[in-house]
Amino acid sequence: MKTIYFDLDLPRVAATKAASKTFHSLLFTGLNAVKYAKGLPDPPLPAPDWVRVRNIQCGVCGTDLSFFRCTATTNCALAPIPGSRRTYLGHENVGVVTEVGPAVTKFQVGDRVTLQEYMSSCGNKSIPQTCRFCREGNYCLCENYGEPSPLKLPDVGAGFGDQFIAPQQQLCKIFDELTDDQATLVEPTAVSLHAVLRHTPKKGERVMVLGCGTIGLGVVQALKLFQPECEVWVMERVKAKQAFAKRLGADHILYGDPYAATAKATGGSKVYGGKKNKMFFGGFDVIYDCVGGGWANTTCLRLLRARGTLVKIGHHMSAITFDETPIWWQELTLVGVDAHGMEHIDGREISTFDLAQELIRDGKYRTEGFITHRFPLDQYKRAFRVMMDNPPELVKVVLDCR
Repeated sequence: MKTIYFDLDLPRVAATKAASKTFHSLLFTGLNAVKYAKGLPDPPLPAPDWVRVRNIQCGVCGTDLSFFRCTATTNCALAPIPGSRRTYLGHENVGVVTEVGPAVTKFQVGDRVTLQEYMSSCGNKSIPQTCRFCREGNYCLCENYGEPSPLKLPDVGAGFGDQFIAPQQQLCKIFDELTDDQATLVEPTAVSLHAVLRHTPKKGERVMVLGCGTIGLGVVQALKLFQPECEVWVMERVKAKQAFAKRLGADHILYGDPYAATAKATGGSKVYGGKKNKMFFGGFDVIYDCVGGGWANTTCLRLLRARGTLVKIGHHMSAITFDETPIWWQELTLVGVDAHGMEHIDGREISTFDLAQELIRDGKYRTEGFITHRFPLDQYKRAFRVMMDNPPELVKVVLDCR
C-alpha cells in the first residue's frame, strides 16, 4: 500500500514548524512530518463490516496543507485530545470498492465511494456504543472523539494513497450520474451547504462572504440556492476569484477599505477612528468567514450590524487573538460550522453528502471550473508548493491516485 500520513514525531514536528516559519524550502525535504510510505503491506480488513477501496483521485484541502506546514499549536482545544501516531491525509476522494467484509450491507464490489466520516467518530473507529450525535448522523460532533478504537487497527490509509480500508459507516456511495471530478468535490460542497443551512439569511438581508476559495465560492452558490432573495457581497482580493464569484451568483464585490465600503453598501454611519483602529455603526446582517484567524475575526465582527450573525467556517488549529468587544457591545451571534452532518430541509432529513450529490446531479450546484490543478500522487509536494504559492487561478488541487 502507498499512503501519505502525518507522523506525530515531536522532533520532526518541531523541525517542520521551524521550517514553516523561516525556510520554506526545508518543508520539501525529508525532515517534514508529512511522510509518503510506498511499501506498506496491504492491510487486512480488521472487522466483518469493513471494506477496501482503490482510490481514483483526491482533492487537497487546506487542512492537509496545515499538516504539511505543521501549523497546529499546543494551545488549541484539539491538542489535549489523545490521537494516533499517524494521521492519514486526504478526505476529498473518490474510489472504487474492491473488497467487502461478510457483514457489509451498504456496498458491493465496484461501487464508487467517498470518505464521509473523516474526523474521529464512533463510526470510523467501530465503537459499538455510539454517542448521541453519531446516532443522529452528526458525526463531526462525536462525544467519543478521544476514545480509542476497540479494534487493533493496521495502517488504514485514506484519500492520499493507492488504497485504504474503512468501516462501511465511514463511507458514502457516489451517485452513478456524477463524474469522478464531481464526486471529488462532494465533500467541500457539503461543507459550504452545511454552513448556509446552519444559518440561512432572511429575504432581503445583506450578506458578505469573506474569502473565495473552494468553500467560499460554494457558500455563494448555497446562499442563492437556499435564499435567492438575499443580497450577496464578497470580499476577495484576487480578481479571477471575484469574477468566478459573480458567475456563481454574487451580487457585488467589496472594493477598497472594508469599513468604508461596508458602510456605503449597507447605509451605515461614517467610519470612526484612524488607520489601525476603525469602527462604524450599521453593516451586514450576516457574514460567512471562510478565512479564519485573528484579522478575519476582528474585521468580520466590526462589519456586522448590531445583532448580526457571524458564521465561522474558516479556521486555524491554534488559539488566536482578536477584539471581542463587538460581540457584547453589538449583541452579535456567532455560529460555528464543523464540516457536515444531517440536514433538515424541505420537510425531510438528509445527509449533507446526499444533498450535495442531488444538487450537483440536478445541475443546481455548479462544479465546473473548481478543479484548476492536477498532479500525480507521487508529486504531492508540488501540489503543496502550488497551494503555498497561491497563484491567482488556483481554486482546487487534485491528486491522481491511480
